[in-house]
Amino acid sequence: MRGRTGITVVCIYILCFFSFIMFKLGDNRDEPEAVVKPVNNDFVIIIDAGHGGSDGGAVASDGTNEAVINLEIAKKLCDGLSLIGFNTVMTRTDENSLGESSSTIRNEKISDIHKRMDIMNSFDNCVFISVHQNYYRGSSSWGTQVFYSGNNEQSEPLAESIQSSVKVLVQPDNKRMIKKSGSDIYLLYKAEKPAVLVECGFMSNDEELLRLKNEDYQCELTFSIIDGIIDYISEKDVKYGF
Repeated sequence: MRGRTGITVVCIYILCFFSFIMFKLGDNRDEPEAVVKPVNNDFVIIIDAGHGGSDGGAVASDGTNEAVINLEIAKKLCDGLSLIGFNTVMTRTDENSLGESSSTIRNEKISDIHKRMDIMNSFDNCVFISVHQNYYRGSSSWGTQVFYSGNNEQSEPLAESIQSSVKVLVQPDNKRMIKKSGSDIYLLYKAEKPAVLVECGFMSNDEELLRLKNEDYQCELTFSIIDGIIDYISEKDVKYGF
């Protein structure tokens, strides 16, 4: 349950974030009255909180489920992007999966992943950002890493922009590089739209796990991901209506 401190942190985050966006996008001498121009109404950012329901994803040593952290960060992404004028859609907004109830967990997972794909395919002009947490059998691995779909040429620059922003703003010692997804990441493997998956950090690393569960750090990470998205879209100003 969030206390008064948590609410204060979120409020400060929103104020600071909005001030940053005013600085980053508000310098438009031809339109002095516009702080942030809304994007083309047809353009949508789809935010996918990985896992959910019976599929909790990775489980940390303290019992934390990946799906919980994914949703917390995804909601912050949605709030921040909506605040500055983007049209956003979340694939899931609570702890439940999208899959239809089934006699087996496998069938429910299949149903869930197909519904996420249906959401992506329902928009012609969109980008797809999937939020996940990493896990490795060793405990030393750490750091955000962004994977991208090989089916759309815009996926790689989107991934690079997000990865670069996270490194500059939050993780200056992160040496990880973006990586093209294989068939093991179904949504990216089948995506026809610009699509990336952000592995925010390693739940198998106890130190990083504490950060990932911390609301202040989630806000910092969210800020950097949004900054990367903005940089990417700013490069595509004609197509996306900035």
